[in-house]
Amino acid sequence: MEKLDNYQKILHLLEQVDVEKVYPFSIVEGLQQGEVYVDNKDNPSVALIWHYCGFAHIAGKYDMDSIRDIQEMMHNPSRWYSNRMVLQTGTDSKLQEMILSDPAINKRERYIFNYANENISMPELADCNLREITAENYDLLYGQIVPAFSWESKERFLRNGFGYCLMKDKQFLACAFSSGISKDYVDIGVETAEEFRGRGYGKTVALAMVKETLRRKKKPAWACDTLNEGSMRLACSVGFEVCGMHPVFI
Repeated sequence: MEKLDNYQKILHLLEQVDVEKVYPFSIVEGLQQGEVYVDNKDNPSVALIWHYCGFAHIAGKYDMDSIRDIQEMMHNPSRWYSNRMVLQTGTDSKLQEMILSDPAINKRERYIFNYANENISMPELADCNLREITAENYDLLYGQIVPAFSWESKERFLRNGFGYCLMKDKQFLACAFSSGISKDYVDIGVETAEEFRGRGYGKTVALAMVKETLRRKKKPAWACDTLNEGSMRLACSVGFEVCGMHPVFI
């Protein structure tokens, strides 16, 4: 497969993506960084859309040749920003069989959520302040799931994304932000500083993100590994419901 620069040529393929579609659309719409690989740059019939954070999607009429190319990329992701590829697919059994023909590739599953309840009130927290993520506090955020997880630069995040953080003076407590963003969707990422977990801080920032996403006329999205019970419970606490699962390959 070869790298594609003109993303308009795969618009007809993107409609086939049916899981966590915010990530491929964020790249094609020019909001977030990523790369696209196709079988033919002039007339692509299959595309791999690879997001900065490592999430990747296949769209189009794949064959064993294109799958072998993708498997090779999965073995050598160091050339890419996140040093990983997490290949997300729907429930196509033929595609799964082809991907798993490489014994080094493992299958896992992620929960799919649907936003279902807008009537949840913001918790009252007297000992900290809810703030928008800005240039002034961006560098105070730390942990795995912070904007740097899915945005290649502070400047691009502040230009195209948004988020909230809880701070006590200059101490970071928790944040929630647009891990993925497209014209229609916002996928919410949340991080609570380890020493401050279990106090409701994650719920506060996640709920702030949900409400701001709805205010912007976008659909809030959430997904997590089925082993991540903490993320599942947090999602449900701010109005999401589990509506299914889909496989991922690592």
